[in-house]
Amino acid sequence: MLGPGIAIPVGDYKDDGAKTGWLVQVAGGVSSGMIGGRINGSFIRNGIEGTSENVRILGAMADLVVSPRTSGKVGPYLLGGVGFQNGKNSTPGSSGETKFAWNAGAGFVVQAGGIGIFVEGKFLSVRTPGSSTNLIPISAGIRWGGF
Repeated sequence: MLGPGIAIPVGDYKDDGAKTGWLVQVAGGVSSGMIGGRINGSFIRNGIEGTSENVRILGAMADLVVSPRTSGKVGPYLLGGVGFQNGKNSTPGSSGETKFAWNAGAGFVVQAGGIGIFVEGKFLSVRTPGSSTNLIPISAGIRWGGF
């Protein structure tokens, strides 16, 4: 699957000045009936209010996906998983830090021939010092193989 979207900061991350940003994700996986798994890679970029700086988050997650089968062309799914995210500020000389992360969310896919059109939202929490960096990524795109 491949899709762009938005990344909405919440909690302390938003309070620290992060603005709604953009993202792109790519994922691949397997399924057997209702249960499946996928590896998801993402690139997220959020601006910082009042500056020209930004924070970029590059990550990989391993998700369990539960897809209740429905009759018809629309299929909902739930997902949750763990992984690692590397965050870096655009300030010259800053270095990136890789931290543990977890996510949980839901989406649906609409069958369109050999592909599926998906819309997905989730809660992403990156374990950063002091508090967590929390985001709500919302994305849409195409999924080869349909459901």
